[in-house]
Amino acid sequence: MRKERLVAILAVLIIAAGLSFFVLPKTGFAVHTQALGESGLENLRIQAQVECLQNSQCSENQECIGNICVEKSQIDVCQSTGLSTASRNLKEGDSINSIKSVLTKKDLPHLLSEGELVEITNEKTIEYFYSPVILIGNNKIERNNEIYEISNGESMYTYKLFFSNPVDFSNKNLHGQTLRIFGEEYLIDKNSDNSNVELISKNKNLKLKDANNIKIIRDENGNVIAIEIYFNSLNKIKIDEDYRESLFNKTKISFDNINSEFADIKIGGVC
Repeated sequence: MRKERLVAILAVLIIAAGLSFFVLPKTGFAVHTQALGESGLENLRIQAQVECLQNSQCSENQECIGNICVEKSQIDVCQSTGLSTASRNLKEGDSINSIKSVLTKKDLPHLLSEGELVEITNEKTIEYFYSPVILIGNNKIERNNEIYEISNGESMYTYKLFFSNPVDFSNKNLHGQTLRIFGEEYLIDKNSDNSNVELISKNKNLKLKDANNIKIIRDENGNVIAIEIYFNSLNKIKIDEDYRESLFNKTKISFDNINSEFADIKIGGVC
């Protein structure tokens, strides 16, 4: 009787293990990406001497932005910034990048926040700081049959992520760490390498590899020094219209108004 009971228990455990193989990967991204436990991640945080490396190291009502735990109520991913300045205005005939060609965290602090990856090798701490920017395209403000529009034909804007040290995305010590892109945290999946950077968030899975709208820039050793993602509207953007990028679904460029002296064009978050 005892033997039969033991066999029954073992059978249940085997079935449960089999089900977890199919069910668990669908319930959360950490299941297949987390190479680091909490203690390992905490050790990296201590070695980097920062308050946090990712959201899990902050309290429930906070997120990790620029390695600092920030109250969610203070995070504004809806913020936008104009491509004109107080002293210079865009107008008909100008390229939209003629005044501002690069946006940084100073322009969009929560959409373009910085961060870092950390590795400890042979008791040496290596920090890979990353810094994102938005590069504005050379599209012109035109008038066609009394209708103002922004021309298409090239990237309206480009998201570029720079790394302070070349990153080997096949390095298992970096798998399970995070990149913050457009205000959302993405885990680096264990299947990543320098040709295919796989990122997982609560909402989506992304595979970043060389394609028509993505370029992975590598050094002479094949490690990644930057990632460029190009966003281009297939149509011209007219007044009161916008172009919303679909890869992350987090940013847009909008053409809100124009008069004889001022074209109101903005880039910011989708909310």
